[in-house]
Amino acid sequence: MGNSKELAKIIEFIATPVRCLFNSENFKIYGCTVDSFKYPNVKINSFNNATIKGDIQELNLDCEYWVKAEETQDKYGISYKIINIKSEKPASIESSRAFLNEILTYQQATTLLSVYPDIIDRIINNRLQDVDLNKTKGIKETTFAKIKIKVIENFKLAELVEEFSGVFSFSVIKKLYQAYPSIEKIRENLHKQPYKCLCKLGGIGFKTADELLLKVDAVSKERIKNGEKPIIDFGFDLVSSYQRMEACALYILDENETSGNTYMDSKEFIKTCSEYVPEAKHHLKEIMKKSFAFDLSNDIFCDVKHSRVSKTKTYSVENEIAEILKNGLKVNNKWNISHSDIEKYRQINENTSLTDEQMQTIYSVCKNPITILQGFAGTGKSMSVLALINLLNDLKKSALLLAPTGRASKVLQKYTNHPASTIHRGLHFIPHNEWGFDEKNKLPYDIVILDESSMVDVYLFKHLLDAIDFNRTKLLIIGDNAQIPSVSCGNVLHDLLNSNVIPTVYLTRVFRYGEGGLSTVATDIRQGKMTFENKTNVQAIGDDNGCVFAQMPPERAVDYIIKAYQKLLNNGVPLKDIMFVVAQNKGKYGTQIINNQIQKAINPNAEQKIISGDTEYRIGDPVIQCTNDYNSQIYSDEEEMSDDKVAFISNGDIGIVSKIMNNGMVVDFDVFRIYIPREKFINIKLAYAISIHKSQGGQAKYVIAFVPNTHTFMLNSNLLYVAVTRAKEKCYIISDILTFSRAIKKKENFTRQTWLKDLLKENNNYD
Repeated sequence: MGNSKELAKIIEFIATPVRCLFNSENFKIYGCTVDSFKYPNVKINSFNNATIKGDIQELNLDCEYWVKAEETQDKYGISYKIINIKSEKPASIESSRAFLNEILTYQQATTLLSVYPDIIDRIINNRLQDVDLNKTKGIKETTFAKIKIKVIENFKLAELVEEFSGVFSFSVIKKLYQAYPSIEKIRENLHKQPYKCLCKLGGIGFKTADELLLKVDAVSKERIKNGEKPIIDFGFDLVSSYQRMEACALYILDENETSGNTYMDSKEFIKTCSEYVPEAKHHLKEIMKKSFAFDLSNDIFCDVKHSRVSKTKTYSVENEIAEILKNGLKVNNKWNISHSDIEKYRQINENTSLTDEQMQTIYSVCKNPITILQGFAGTGKSMSVLALINLLNDLKKSALLLAPTGRASKVLQKYTNHPASTIHRGLHFIPHNEWGFDEKNKLPYDIVILDESSMVDVYLFKHLLDAIDFNRTKLLIIGDNAQIPSVSCGNVLHDLLNSNVIPTVYLTRVFRYGEGGLSTVATDIRQGKMTFENKTNVQAIGDDNGCVFAQMPPERAVDYIIKAYQKLLNNGVPLKDIMFVVAQNKGKYGTQIINNQIQKAINPNAEQKIISGDTEYRIGDPVIQCTNDYNSQIYSDEEEMSDDKVAFISNGDIGIVSKIMNNGMVVDFDVFRIYIPREKFINIKLAYAISIHKSQGGQAKYVIAFVPNTHTFMLNSNLLYVAVTRAKEKCYIISDILTFSRAIKKKENFTRQTWLKDLLKENNNYD
């Protein structure tokens, strides 16, 4: 009997996709029409379609594709797994319009084709010299660039697929094509530096690169043995190579940084590297010896004195932060304002007067070039900053208010009544790592106020410091050290506070919340104390019942959560006033699955819906933006959308789906109605449930926090503290006593291994 490869049925045919059945980054399924007279061997299903699937590009509906595929059968019936696929060049105006309709509106496609009916052929053959976009109403350079990319991907990538068929998936081939302009360049870079070539591509780490390259190496050696041309002839033993160990070492340090650390113990580093690639461990001595000297040309830096290893780039950033701050503190940048003039700002309004410790914020800012304002939830940080803003306004001093996320910046703007933005936007960041302000182009403000600083990583903080001239501009850093540290590496706020180098104002008195309830729970969590009793029932804390603890196993919890959600909605609470949070996104009790469960219960019968991957979006669904998008397309009428009508939608913004179209949907955010095309669905998620990390910087009247025992490895007091303090009126905690009590004893920001605190304390002359 032959093997599966011998039995595999390979078939070629022309298919026209008419329906997308599944769409994720690395896998897609389409229902297609096929000419049965031309291709009688292609199996047609009950919908009179053939099903094609695979790791392929996004296909244009109603356009023809040449397909080479393997016939497969599973519980859903016969389908065709793509080996190669390429677009057939549109032969008519109508087929060209169908192709372009995936990128443009119907009116835009019609306008473009009326002026340039052969535009697709022009792009394929690079005949664009006489294309004048002034003649194409509503189509700007950015849109035309998208058209070119789409055409090239469909017609040019096919040759790369044929070249690397069997070793690289389409998604990898596409990334290679985007990084290098030709087959020759791809081959050249894979030959010279195979690991660096693949690892520089987005989403490909060492493990994936190693697996792919070892496969390429094995196939190439087999081909050479058979007298055939290899895919890549590396010219050295890849398995035991220096390049492999170096790539592994950087991967280990990258993984260490994903946990928030910026360095690793040397012995642990050597042990881990040796375990990953034992065939190449003899190169470790060479790598370590090379890394002893601090040399920016080396990727790895080893501090022999303290037995620490890190990426040179990361150590350099923390070292530069320390130097900038220490030099900034030496600057004589005082505001000569009398005590009596400052005291005028103690009274905020008829009902609110600042305490002495709150007033210290203003005094410190006037006196020092750099100040930290540290305060736990409810201690009145916002009132302190508001008083400072009032002073700045009266003195006609300019201020730039910043926060690490769009959501946090909007909160900052709301309570100060002063414009605020993300750090990226405030520094005029342009995607792909270009900054409008840096060490050569400083910010023109009297003071920069940075809120939610616990969320800021070392790289972002360095960019901010680069843009500040402390001779002119003061810096106020506001934060709550009990909150979650940055997602990326570093522990900036914690290190600044514990270095005891920077003047700091500590707020200790809690004003927010009623007696007991949320205030008590938040404080106890922060201090690692257990508020709740070990009982198998529902407990309400405080006179205002501000916090409810429902003790139950996770298998019962989802039903309880859905009922609580429904009860709030039935009582007239708007969807925007409810925030449901959980520690992680994946798994049985992660946001992804729970979102689907809540959606099914709360929004089961939406007339319009659209599917992307394993998510179905329906009219009325809340969705969260997961990246900053500075060019979100404002929607008024589909025919009137253009590149000029754009808005900034920030990471963490939540909106409601209000309209579904064939290739996108409309989401109503606070200010703007935004059209989200299908290709941007990867940047949004359902938001009935969100991660606790995503919730930081936001608030809601009612918070439901789910803390199952299956999330124990992620849980800590920082996460729980953030979850509880998101609530303005009431918080429901669904967990069990053991899981909850274990979590509050763990503090993430105390365990991160970072350089900054020690670097700040070195040669300190400020005592």
